[in-house]
Amino acid sequence: MLLNSNHHPFNCTTVNVNTRIAKRVKLALLAIGLSLLLGACGSVSSLIGGRHKHDYAQNFESMQHYNFSPISTQLAADPDFRFIQNSGAQLAIENQMAEKKLLKERHLSPDMWLNYYFTGEQEVSVGQLNQIFGYNLGLAWDDKYGTGKGIANSSHFFSKRTLIIDLVSRQNNRLIWRGSAPTGITSNENESSKRTALSKAAEVILDPFPPLNNFESLKTPVFDE
Repeated sequence: MLLNSNHHPFNCTTVNVNTRIAKRVKLALLAIGLSLLLGACGSVSSLIGGRHKHDYAQNFESMQHYNFSPISTQLAADPDFRFIQNSGAQLAIENQMAEKKLLKERHLSPDMWLNYYFTGEQEVSVGQLNQIFGYNLGLAWDDKYGTGKGIANSSHFFSKRTLIIDLVSRQNNRLIWRGSAPTGITSNENESSKRTALSKAAEVILDPFPPLNNFESLKTPVFDE
């Protein structure tokens, strides 16, 4: 006597259910594995992208040489700056600038100065940062839509543990480019983790530098910090 196929114990419905269960198990295992991997990566996993602003009237093609600004007395006494300086921030930035074929000027006459800062365990406002470095800001130079919310008069606060990199015209100490990215690093982490996180942050921040040209820059999104 032949069995009716509708009552076969291994019909398509059973197979489909088993397949769906297997897929759910695989997804669950994948999620567990991913969370473990991110945990193992430490602070680097906290990097979610950078934000950038620049002077749209600046000709960056003519600027090929840079150097780090002389450190002021106020900055040298800043514990957050000392922490990031001792954690290898300058080397991480130099490596990324070299990738961009930008040369570090050995003398104090570069096309542009480079400043960097770390917010540590507190938020830092744009105004505070600009005062620390004493920039000549002039008008809100990145306010290309006339909103009056450019970086020169912004009330934005950089979040905790954020690395900030500024490029400044040597001729008049005018801020021409700014980038920032979260790092997640704390004083409790080992030196290797700090350097890895800073290297990744510097890469994220400097990836779009220098802007290709003014026309291209006008097509990029505006990021409100």
